[in-house]
Amino acid sequence: MFVTISLEDSICARWWLTVWQFDEIKTPDGFAEMIPPYKGFVFNDFYAFKPSHSSLEGIISANDLNCAVSKPNALYGAARARLSNSQQGSMNLLDQRPSIYLYNSTETFTLHALKIKPLDMPVGSVAISLQGFRLNEDSTFSWSVDFPAGFHDVLNVQVEKFTGKTWEGLTRLEMWAEFHFQNIKWKDWEFCVDDIDLEIG
Repeated sequence: MFVTISLEDSICARWWLTVWQFDEIKTPDGFAEMIPPYKGFVFNDFYAFKPSHSSLEGIISANDLNCAVSKPNALYGAARARLSNSQQGSMNLLDQRPSIYLYNSTETFTLHALKIKPLDMPVGSVAISLQGFRLNEDSTFSWSVDFPAGFHDVLNVQVEKFTGKTWEGLTRLEMWAEFHFQNIKWKDWEFCVDDIDLEIG
């Protein structure tokens, strides 16, 4: 079946749809920084990585090679701690979550889908969370999923189907993974993501 789009329609369309697969990024050491702007976006605390790279043998499990749904690359993410000054002048330790936002701050985007999983084989469970921020800070989208102990296939997250909402008008998207086992909780568990399907405008 062929679909014809008129010149007028193409000019009037202010959005564009894309699926990020990150496979064109060179990863000579297995990892590479996401230098902004990558396709119009900034990636904080995300790295392109090739799980099958020879330098990562023994570091990335063979059970996590499926991170790269579209081979050879995927994104690696993990929250990290940073110091912040409190109003009382003391230093607080805050968790900085991996995030994606537009290089041009006047635009917004819609998240349609992505494929994601925790890395390694936790003995407890790992909860992966997504949070989408909008211009109205009181209007945010949140969703999370629990992965039990063990290795996993990537989860194909169809955002509207899974959350019952259209994640549109986003200014920033945050993703993070938390490890839970009995009374132990780590907020900086490693995860991977690929095939991010989004739309600008």
